[in-house]
Amino acid sequence: GQLPPAKKLANAISFAVSGGSNHPQTTAFGLNFNRKLVSTSGQKSYVTPALDGAATVLRLETYLTRPAQDPTLDTPWAADVELSLNLWLCGDGIDVLSSAVVITDNTYDSKESELSSEAGVRLAAAWMDLNVYGPRSLLAIASADELSKEELKSLKEEALQSSTLPAHLLKKCRPFKWYAENINPHVKLSKEEAANNAFTEDAPKQPQEKRRPSKPLDPERLEIVQKAAPVDIVEKIVMAAGQAPHLGAKDSSGKLGYIHDETALRKNHPNLDLTNKGKLCAKGDSNYKMLTEKVMVEFSAHEAAEKAAESGTKPRAKIFCSVYSIAKNHHKLSSIHETWGPKCDGFMVASDQTNPALHTVNILHQGEEEYNNIWQKVRSIHAYVYDNYYDKYDWFHIGGDDLYLLVENLRLYLESEEIQVAANGGEYLPNGDETEQFPLFLGRRFAEQGDMERIFVSGGGGYTLNKAALKLLVTEILPIHFPNLHTFAEDVMVAGGLRKFHVLPYDTKDEAGGERYMPFQPGHHMTYRFPEKNPEKDWYYNYSINIKFGLDHCAARSVAFHYIAPPLMRRMHAILYHFCS
Repeated sequence: GQLPPAKKLANAISFAVSGGSNHPQTTAFGLNFNRKLVSTSGQKSYVTPALDGAATVLRLETYLTRPAQDPTLDTPWAADVELSLNLWLCGDGIDVLSSAVVITDNTYDSKESELSSEAGVRLAAAWMDLNVYGPRSLLAIASADELSKEELKSLKEEALQSSTLPAHLLKKCRPFKWYAENINPHVKLSKEEAANNAFTEDAPKQPQEKRRPSKPLDPERLEIVQKAAPVDIVEKIVMAAGQAPHLGAKDSSGKLGYIHDETALRKNHPNLDLTNKGKLCAKGDSNYKMLTEKVMVEFSAHEAAEKAAESGTKPRAKIFCSVYSIAKNHHKLSSIHETWGPKCDGFMVASDQTNPALHTVNILHQGEEEYNNIWQKVRSIHAYVYDNYYDKYDWFHIGGDDLYLLVENLRLYLESEEIQVAANGGEYLPNGDETEQFPLFLGRRFAEQGDMERIFVSGGGGYTLNKAALKLLVTEILPIHFPNLHTFAEDVMVAGGLRKFHVLPYDTKDEAGGERYMPFQPGHHMTYRFPEKNPEKDWYYNYSINIKFGLDHCAARSVAFHYIAPPLMRRMHAILYHFCS
């Protein structure tokens, strides 16, 4: 709904630009607007509907937490318009101090700041009711009047199907109507313009019918899903910075406030080191047998999903991958960089030392950097990921630096009808416009000391959270669930906290009963059998839940393996991705 009138907190100040007008020339819209004189500490200031980019001062927190951040708006003008709408509709507006004048550089090329038709349409699609507002609102300054109605409609559809278009802004901000009525009434369409509005739908959209999956969830999985309450995934709750576990990160020089570029590895990654290809491709052992006779990467389904995403039919699930490590183990990371790490949409190594070349981030946490304090380290990792990447990704996987992830298989699993239905409450497939989601906690289930009431997910091989689970964990659970405890059992702690909110580990076995998330190497699961004598003394026997043995243990489309040293990681990758063929 609408937000109450904002108090003036001077979150954004734009300085006047030197010019011949009686009023500060402050707007990049090129439209008339209602100037309102405001008194700020004795100085005159004018309300302005938009920044013009010459000079603006705003609070860092305001900038970092703005709801709309469209990465495709890469020109100054487009970025200024988006920031202006963020400030007016989601914040406290913008004031211009007429007593502070900025003289702009006359050599500045104004063409660099032109708003393209594509950018104008994206802004309109993100912020406006396109049946009420149209070309005059944003597109008149985007040379969109040069385009035909069909071309504008095509741009609109392309924008609405884009995975990077800011969504659900009405859930976070004031409606554009408020801006038009209070700040800039000239953006409304006249009757004639409304009649010719290229964005007006020919007929109102009918609500989509609920769709059931081809196969319903089994009763056990349905019960797990429906124990929890749905979580709003649109509104991001801003947590108090500087308070544990939201302590932030330091850059390589030790300066606080570092935000890691999580896309760097995907954009630029090393190739697999095949120097010792003979060793990598050696045959005959149990690892080779499991990886050639059972476990596989589902290339055909992955390629089909990629083509569907490219055509705009169905976007891919976006996965953020976190690995926790320490500086003395950084020698292990090159094998991750060469193999599965670049396949994640976002990737980060949480460590005690920041090194952009290694994609490591020094995330601060309570207590010492030691194995017996991993709980505090993981608390801070989840907080850092939520604070900086929550809006960009759909799923969040975390595990140790000896984890091997089959990302194609994980992504296909997360996109499957089963998981989509589970995240939507267990009965219907999502339509794509949902604002709530049921929290899912995916991984290898263990029963603590054999207690089926205390099931947790093994941490080393990693677990996967959807947006609802991550938000619930960070905003509701971490502040209250053993916030000062020092322990290595972070996986037990995470499960215990989620259990308080009735979020239980989801059963991730495949239809044949094979496990998708593995706590050990492939060869271990190939050869392991329960002890014949005194099996109750074997922790794995006590903790396991209805497991199978040999080739049957692992799902064909397995997702993760643990205790994978760098040589084995490269070998697994060479075998699975056919470098040995």
